[in-house]
Amino acid sequence: MKKLTLLAVALLLAFAADAKPKQTDELDLRIGSYNVWSHSARRWQIGKGAATESRNWDNSKKAVAELIVKLDCDLIGMQEVTSVCRDDLAKLVKKAGGKKYKLWWVNTYPEGHKNVVGNAVFYDKKKFKLSKQNIYYFSPTPEEMSKGWDCKRHYRAALVTEVTHKKSGKKFYFMATHGPLKKVANGHAGRLLVEFDKNYNTENLPAIVVGDMNARPGQTFHNYMCSYFQDAFLVAENKCGTIGTFNGSGEREANFTLPNRRIDHIYVRSTEKGKIEVKDYKVNRDKATIAGEQHYPSDHNPVVVNLKLK
Repeated sequence: MKKLTLLAVALLLAFAADAKPKQTDELDLRIGSYNVWSHSARRWQIGKGAATESRNWDNSKKAVAELIVKLDCDLIGMQEVTSVCRDDLAKLVKKAGGKKYKLWWVNTYPEGHKNVVGNAVFYDKKKFKLSKQNIYYFSPTPEEMSKGWDCKRHYRAALVTEVTHKKSGKKFYFMATHGPLKKVANGHAGRLLVEFDKNYNTENLPAIVVGDMNARPGQTFHNYMCSYFQDAFLVAENKCGTIGTFNGSGEREANFTLPNRRIDHIYVRSTEKGKIEVKDYKVNRDKATIAGEQHYPSDHNPVVVNLKLK
């Protein structure tokens, strides 16, 4: 009887081992980029008659937050996040069901400047840990708060961090940015993002770069990036038919078919520490009821990719 009992226990343990999910070295990631169109930029466009009053921030902020939650990204880099937008989104994203998210926001302007606006990242704090968080500027002195070349008005920079998946321990480097509007500075921004990865990604981790780059395919910025990173749009196994990402203050539907309106980008880079495969690429085109009318929540449409990190 004792032998039969031991045999039964052994069989149960063997069955349980077979039933247990097998460990995998692959990690699925859902990454996004979204320019939320700041409250001040909206007011400026409305003031000059380029946008309707219905698209002001107070009317639109709930729809922006709900869309962020609906996209369900592991990390989403955002641009034009003023202190007003930051505070509103921090509350509204949670209210819309995004309690898993933590917001990392950095003002890119000097203290006391009339502008208080920067880049931001919502990330799933339950799954991921951010470390070595920093900011580098698009200028000849990137480690100092500064402007460069022909960019005289805006302080543009990149948030950079190491991201660790808590359960598996897998790591990747992440940069969220907003490219300069001016041509010369924009070209240098592409070069600098490559240098940021080379200089500050000290573990040579696989890397992901997201942002409104203000650069079209074929321009200097994009050429620099593609010499080192991969454009997720170009290498995705599956992609949506939409090309453009900037609908504009006038919500021009024709922009979605135009390559020169693809200015929001996601780039990836594989290393010996991990290979990144781009499975799906999509530009979200969901509208919402805003002030009783159907509108896009922002003048940009979010870009989302599904990645596999091996």
